[in-house]
Amino acid sequence: MPRSKSYNTYSSLQRPEFRKRVDELLLKFERDFYEKSKGAEGMLDSNSFDMDLYKRHNVETMIRIGLKRAVDPLVANYWATRDPQLSKEWGLYGAEEGRHDRMFAGDLHKVGMTDEEIYAIRPTFATELLNGYFYYTLATEGPLASMISGFYLEYIAGKTQPDWLDIMEQHVGANNTKGARAHLALDEDDDHVDMVWNMIMRVIKTEEDEERFVEHLTKINSLFVSYFVEVYASTVLGLGSDPSQLTQAAPAAAVQTNLQARVAAV
Repeated sequence: MPRSKSYNTYSSLQRPEFRKRVDELLLKFERDFYEKSKGAEGMLDSNSFDMDLYKRHNVETMIRIGLKRAVDPLVANYWATRDPQLSKEWGLYGAEEGRHDRMFAGDLHKVGMTDEEIYAIRPTFATELLNGYFYYTLATEGPLASMISGFYLEYIAGKTQPDWLDIMEQHVGANNTKGARAHLALDEDDDHVDMVWNMIMRVIKTEEDEERFVEHLTKINSLFVSYFVEVYASTVLGLGSDPSQLTQAAPAAAVQTNLQARVAAV
């Protein structure tokens, strides 16, 4: 049974052949992340757990949810006169996802952080760049990039978060990751990965549309990899007190990841 008003109502997966191509690309992104991003392999190693990284990751998750909460109504509004059904579906999805930051807040409270401390933290530069990409593409071509980001997050979270949480629970306890676990369970029960995919496929009509999808997906992956690089540098590497180095870390990682992906695709 669905847990929310936002669940997959499509009877079948739309454009399955294209989805196969995208799944393969996302699996490659995941492999490259663990192999090429400094510190990423530590997310699967219980001996490499870092409490500051754990806290900052959860805080940034809350920040990203809050920022996306302002973007998703713009997506729904864009489709209001173009595809009313899609407008309704995305509106319900955005409204549901926009409340999930408090799940992570509950986990942070259990490891000693207050709301005042959480909300005093500024977004990473990588998160600012990602949201800038949403608004730029909204203004110049429409909401596709923002929608693809929703699919990317649903897919990658489902692949990576269970293993990460298994490691984290060895250090903070299962009771202290209930919010993150509840978030994953809701997304799985409501079939959000395929639901968001099917919503996006309503507007993917041609091979050119598919190529634009892949281009957005590649850039979005680069920006999320750069987020990890920045958070890892600020916590584990101790560069949080040196803003000049941190502001270089995110765009450098994003450009490098994007270039590697494009070279591999040639």
